[in-house]
Amino acid sequence: MPMREKIFAYLQQRPAGASIDELLDLIFTHPGSDPEFGPRFLQMFLEQDPRFLWDPGEQRWKLRECATLALPLDAVSFVVVDLETTGLTPEPGGIMEIGAVRVERGRIVDEFQRLVRPVKPPPPFIVRLTGITWAMLREQPRLSDIWPEFVGFVGNGLLVAHNAAFDLSYLNLAARELTGSILTDTHLCTLKLARRLVPETRRRGLDALAALFGIRSDGRHRALGDARITAEVLFHLLERARTRGVERLDQLLALQQVGRDGRPFYCPLPRSSVETLPNEPGVYRFYDDRGRLLYVGRAKDLRRRVASYLANSDHHSDKVLDLIRHIHEVRVECRPSELEAALREAEAIRREKPPYNQRLKHLPQVAYLRIGRESPFPRVSIAQRLRSRSDLLVGPLRSRQEAERLLRIWLRVYGLRTCRGSLVPNPEASPCFQGQTGLCTMPCAARIGEREYHARVQALLEDIAQGGAGTRAFLIAERDRLVELERFEAAQRWQEEFVFFERLCARFQELGWVTREQHFLLLLPRSSGGALEAYLMLSGRLVGRTSIHHANELVPWLQAQIEQAQAPRADAVSIDATIILAAWLRDRKQSRGALFRLPSPETNWPATLFEEWRASCAALLAARQLHEPAS
Repeated sequence: MPMREKIFAYLQQRPAGASIDELLDLIFTHPGSDPEFGPRFLQMFLEQDPRFLWDPGEQRWKLRECATLALPLDAVSFVVVDLETTGLTPEPGGIMEIGAVRVERGRIVDEFQRLVRPVKPPPPFIVRLTGITWAMLREQPRLSDIWPEFVGFVGNGLLVAHNAAFDLSYLNLAARELTGSILTDTHLCTLKLARRLVPETRRRGLDALAALFGIRSDGRHRALGDARITAEVLFHLLERARTRGVERLDQLLALQQVGRDGRPFYCPLPRSSVETLPNEPGVYRFYDDRGRLLYVGRAKDLRRRVASYLANSDHHSDKVLDLIRHIHEVRVECRPSELEAALREAEAIRREKPPYNQRLKHLPQVAYLRIGRESPFPRVSIAQRLRSRSDLLVGPLRSRQEAERLLRIWLRVYGLRTCRGSLVPNPEASPCFQGQTGLCTMPCAARIGEREYHARVQALLEDIAQGGAGTRAFLIAERDRLVELERFEAAQRWQEEFVFFERLCARFQELGWVTREQHFLLLLPRSSGGALEAYLMLSGRLVGRTSIHHANELVPWLQAQIEQAQAPRADAVSIDATIILAAWLRDRKQSRGALFRLPSPETNWPATLFEEWRASCAALLAARQLHEPAS
């Protein structure tokens, strides 16, 4: 995009204009140290273009077309609008009710409400939400019949809506169909304003704001009722804006474009380039204005995920906001499943090293308990990644918090140490806090010998091998002991720990081999139906993938992959895929696909295994869900 057009697009979203430093930061990576260069450059570059205007009083560049927006707020006529629609995605003929109120000088002075006959009846969930039935709409006028009346009601007022992007998407779609041009581009969104002006709550939906401001919710989920509530919310937001020195309309419009980091929110990526993206799983890459890679991400729905970067959301971190301000291009790579998108993302980040991808942040939250074997007094610790193959790993766990909870249970039962470093018993040593509270047997202070300590380690290993029977018995005994003492609240806490441990045991029974062997064959139904995606994992690395349309295709492909592939060494880098797969297995629906543990690639595989996999493949291909994918 030419530099002047880039500034024009930026100022279109900022009716109050932008400072010299702001524009220099927009067009230059390093503006330089000469304080006189910036003002001279912008004056020479912009003053010849009649679209731009320099405001010497405010020391800001503006668009000439926005000069009319510098109105006192008391002089502005606001038209607060709300729609009831037949769905959540804009479609022709989807509006079934329009409600609007005109607000002037802090009062509602006029109202508008019309039912509209949509092109199709509202679905049941919309009927339940709004109470509007097809019987109420069947005899109503079409939108084209009441459109001139609605446009006349709006007049020269400024449109306001809560989550205005939704309502305006329907209104502008209708306007294009009926008149060939959009209804308006300049508008206020009370949701965006609330993000800037209501920091005391994270819930800023219409119901939450109405409750916060003490507004009655009469007529909720009907267009006129919601428009009235939104108008009341607007009154409170205008009061808060004035306390920040906002006195003019252009300042209020600019306020809703400010990011959570206090800087103006701006994304150079054209919205039109997002609207053409597919609603499929895959990997997306962001590039700057020079074509340099900035970021690699994955998505279950590429269009929806990329579109989220165009929204000024409170969920964006400061680093993400900085990324958004530099996105000029997006390229996507569709993948047949969300799982493979995650695997491809991890490989791309390792290979391409994008500057905005934090190290390991792309990996899912997975944690393990690690029982080391590196010293005479092995320690139990929490591991985020798989390292030494000689260590015993218990997992996968959903988070570090879940791992810490399991660790506390086992410390109560077995009293093993968690401290770092080598340990030399010393009777004069002062035990740590865990030792003083009974969670550790204190080998550091020579309170337990090496043989007795190893017996406890061995007991834990046997407990793990037996599915947690020893820990389960301990938890039940403690719970029952406290019940006998009538300490019911304490007994309830032990019962909660027992339920937590039982849930983990069920997961370990299914997935414990994942961390030990790391050789898998996964058959996953394709999201579009009609085929399977086959994934071959050796030592935690994806070494082969193919689409299977007939069961007889599986075995020849698998045999060829095994002959060609050398099992890679499972180092800290190659283990990423295992972490992703472990998280996917942990969270997957049991009815989807089939997972097979494989023997070592260095051994001969019996023919019965191949036949078992082929039969499972045939059963999955014959399943009804493959031939009738969900729409």
